[in-house]
Amino acid sequence: MNIKQLNSILLFAAFVFLGACNLSKDVEIDLPAYDRQPVVECYLEPGQPFRLLMTRSYAFFDTLGLSSNFLANALLDGALVTISYNGQTDTLANQFTIVTNPLKVYNYVGQNSVPTEPGTSFSLFIRLADGGEITSTTQMVPFVPIDSVVISFLSEAADSKARILTYITDDLSQENFYRRMLNYGSLDSFPEQDFIVNDRFTETALIAFGTGYELNEGDTVFNTIFHLSSDYYDFKESVDLASSGLFNPFAQPSPIKGNVRGTANPIGIFAPLIYDRDTTIIRR
Repeated sequence: MNIKQLNSILLFAAFVFLGACNLSKDVEIDLPAYDRQPVVECYLEPGQPFRLLMTRSYAFFDTLGLSSNFLANALLDGALVTISYNGQTDTLANQFTIVTNPLKVYNYVGQNSVPTEPGTSFSLFIRLADGGEITSTTQMVPFVPIDSVVISFLSEAADSKARILTYITDDLSQENFYRRMLNYGSLDSFPEQDFIVNDRFTETALIAFGTGYELNEGDTVFNTIFHLSSDYYDFKESVDLASSGLFNPFAQPSPIKGNVRGTANPIGIFAPLIYDRDTTIIRR
């Protein structure tokens, strides 16, 4: 018997030995009761009505399901919700509303439209049915347009793949935050790109967001560039970290960094939603 054969036999024996061992052990973990919190999402989109979604948080192991009373259990209704700005106050009605393209849902809607003037201050006040209160403030940020969208093909061949480059101009006199979303085919499709950046990654005013050579002639591309407040940037970053941590058993817990406060112990965000969107069909 040579050394190679002996090593093979020993390796096989080691696997048999390990397979014969009882390496599993049941462990019971006594988890503390989860204290559900109000979750507030209110994005101020210029020209659109004031709209807010308020739900209840769930524990990680809670079964949500799609039962007939799912919405009743998830939505947090019966609250007084007001948004104040420019010396006036808009009271949002507790009204379930669906907006399409892309799909969004709200359960509080106002009568007035969100003003567009950069620097406008907004104050949110919520009093829940149980008496708990939620407050927040934010300011409208400037609109940052898409300067241009450039299509380039890898070669002159008829079946050549294309890429797309989206350019914006950054204001170097202040720190800015952006969110880049890229959808193919439909705004309700799962984004091919969805990430946030600040302008510290570039030293020039011209910023380009691009794709690889992965597009075919005739494809429809939705480019969306959001100009974010610093609060929204921190919120989105913390949500992304918390989401990625769900799939990593070694990740540290990531708290959600929202800007809502109050005796109701809420989590969430109150921020402007400023974006420019370009719809491009890939053509030579």
